[in-house]
Amino acid sequence: MKDVLTSHVGRLNGMITLWLARVATGALALIAVVTLCDVIARKVFNSGFTFTVEMTEMAMALIVFLGVGLVTHQRGHIVVDVVTLRLAERARVWLGLVTNILSLGFVLIMVWRLWLQAAFITSKGDTTPILNFPLWPIAYVIAVGSLFLVTGLVLHVLDSVDRALHPEKSAPEAAERPFQD
Repeated sequence: MKDVLTSHVGRLNGMITLWLARVATGALALIAVVTLCDVIARKVFNSGFTFTVEMTEMAMALIVFLGVGLVTHQRGHIVVDVVTLRLAERARVWLGLVTNILSLGFVLIMVWRLWLQAAFITSKGDTTPILNFPLWPIAYVIAVGSLFLVTGLVLHVLDSVDRALHPEKSAPEAAERPFQD
């Protein structure tokens, strides 16, 4: 059986999450530039930008939710394996399957709540206090970005099932990158 993360669906997930992470990188660069300009304006003109904080808050949300899909896809999350390294390989495989299923369940609830929150923000017509920018576009971008956390976890569950059913397969390493741009 072909490795789940290198299948067509896995590669497509990798490409989409890579592009979303690039958008998040642009948001991070925007934060850096606006913050630099704000500091310079405060020092030189004794008056900074009034919108820096709310722009940074919105951009930080984009950075987190657009970047988490790629981190999940590439198994880039921090792993503490002090206890699990002492387990037999089969026990690690089954423990990985259980934790992936539990993670997927938790994340599905979180994503469902993000979509409900985005709909609620839209219905209320919430805006930012200073720029009066509507919050619904950011809320929906966050909800869409979080879907790729789900797709990454679904791929990990499928990979864990495959490894549980085929014990001859080795465990994935964080350094293995199934998708390279």
